[in-house]
Amino acid sequence: MDPIKQVEAFISAWNRCDIAQIEAALDEAVIYHNIPLEPVSGKAAVAEVIRDFLAGAAACNWETHHIAANGPVVLTERTDRFTLANGREAAVRVMGTFEIAADGLITYWRDYFDSVEMMREFGMDGGDGAALT
Repeated sequence: MDPIKQVEAFISAWNRCDIAQIEAALDEAVIYHNIPLEPVSGKAAVAEVIRDFLAGAAACNWETHHIAANGPVVLTERTDRFTLANGREAAVRVMGTFEIAADGLITYWRDYFDSVEMMREFGMDGGDGAALT
């Protein structure tokens, strides 16, 4: 599978909240760096982060606006939308970078986003739009 198709399949698995398919797309030594947070290394640790995150979501709808590849590196410009378990809707603009191995598995995944926007969208601000400190 070419790198763009692999990333599109990965995003499709997120949109189905298909944890098994999400995990199947990851290399054993994958590094996930949800910037500005600390990176997470290894498939088991990344899978745990994904499972914990999806436990609070009722649905996902990641919309890809642009996707491009240079060899095994795929760049995505997305809006990641979530319906949370409490019914709240959240949407965060994301720039994602994926590195794909020859076997089609994701070896490195970085997502860049505005942390203030994320806190506001996920209800983690002080209620007035100001980020918690």
